[in-house]
Amino acid sequence: MVIRMSNILSELQPKAVFAFFEEICQIPHPSYHEEKLAAYLCDFARARGLSFRVDALHNVLIKKPATAEYEDAETVMLQGHTDMVAQKRADSEHDFLRDPLKLVIEDGWIRADGTTLGGDDGIAVAMMLAILDDDTLVHPALECLFTVQEEVGLCGAAGFDYSDIEASLLFNLDSEDEGVGTVSCAGGIRVDMKRPVSYEKKMTRYATVCISGLKGGHSGAEIHMPRANAHRVVGSILSALSETVSFRLSSLLGGNMDNAIPRDCTAVIAYEAQDESALHQTLDMLCQTKQALLSHADAETGCITASYDAGEIPVMTAEDTRSVLGILCMSVNGIVTMCEDMPSLVESSCNMGILCSDDHAVNFGFLARASVEERKEEIRVLLAMCAKQFGASIEYSGSYPGWAYDKNSLAAARYCKVYKRLYGREPRIEAIHAGLECGLMKHAVPNIDPISIGPDMKDIHTPQERISIESVARVYETVCEMLKEK
Repeated sequence: MVIRMSNILSELQPKAVFAFFEEICQIPHPSYHEEKLAAYLCDFARARGLSFRVDALHNVLIKKPATAEYEDAETVMLQGHTDMVAQKRADSEHDFLRDPLKLVIEDGWIRADGTTLGGDDGIAVAMMLAILDDDTLVHPALECLFTVQEEVGLCGAAGFDYSDIEASLLFNLDSEDEGVGTVSCAGGIRVDMKRPVSYEKKMTRYATVCISGLKGGHSGAEIHMPRANAHRVVGSILSALSETVSFRLSSLLGGNMDNAIPRDCTAVIAYEAQDESALHQTLDMLCQTKQALLSHADAETGCITASYDAGEIPVMTAEDTRSVLGILCMSVNGIVTMCEDMPSLVESSCNMGILCSDDHAVNFGFLARASVEERKEEIRVLLAMCAKQFGASIEYSGSYPGWAYDKNSLAAARYCKVYKRLYGREPRIEAIHAGLECGLMKHAVPNIDPISIGPDMKDIHTPQERISIESVARVYETVCEMLKEK
């Protein structure tokens, strides 16, 4: 059953959580544009007489005193981020800077119509607001931190001033699997590579290679899954084509998020009239071959096509074409190493998530991740060598630390105790390859003890993103019970 209407979450429980979540979904808040949601949070705190501060980045900290008999308990920080990944279907006209999300309830899940939902991490924001708003709950002193720009490199958490933080426990609400407590995460670094290009002439025949509708997903949590990177697929097709037919690159356009496995990519190439027959035949064969090699997940909606047209378009030089294809095919991408102590855990990886060309350069954006700092450095060096080999410049930004597992974690112990009491079974305690703000907060406040939990969410960072209604209720109950523990 599918339900679409205004205020569609009004009858869901817990009522306060879903009411706040629906309000959040009405406020545009993609990464770098969290200011309206920050203003909403400040108004919320001001209306309730709660202490708060907001910084220049639009991070917001709201504090609430302990309730009776909890004055001596450890102060707890609740934390989530206010930005969302802005992805939409090709046929969607949604404007992430203006339009509210169109919510849909379907078979016990909430999703958005044609776009990402922002459950990552809007549901954390909603839970924190519901807790701050409920004066019937018992709890220790609370420090609720709403950070920005998490999806583009944990920038908000990195730039926040922690000097007045008193919390010794941190409950991060940015995980996507109910019944799982995350107690360690990978660090990361963003790498931007720019290959200058020149356009030397115009050619009159061209082909458009289009990769669309691949499964995509989170470049940390799902990097180990058999999901193709659309940029690499284009690179593979064009490199194979270049072995038999001469052509020039004209333009490239792919993903725009370094932490999302790119689902779509379009390349425009031009060629001479005498090569038309051979190019058409070879390119069609390569597209068909790559389509057949897609995994089941990618093949469900993924499509690899080539189309042909005539008309003058500018083309890159032959040398620029070779170098750009070299970077597309030979830069580090995907799993690099697996963890020796936990064989199912990815230790290090790299995702080429950003690809675009303009009149002067082709730009590549990578996110390298590793739970071991030395592995992150190895990937950085490999990317630097690739840039040097193919004449590209390289810049690094957004480096953030990982977070090592502590077997004596009080936060983990409290979560396990509460979860078993509520649901009669032990939760799963694990490390993840994705980056979490906990790593930065642990680095900034060494005595804080983090754990990350959250409700069931599927296909985050894609237009298929959805969140389980029943799971939200259970996780909210879990957090409230964790706050009661002393």
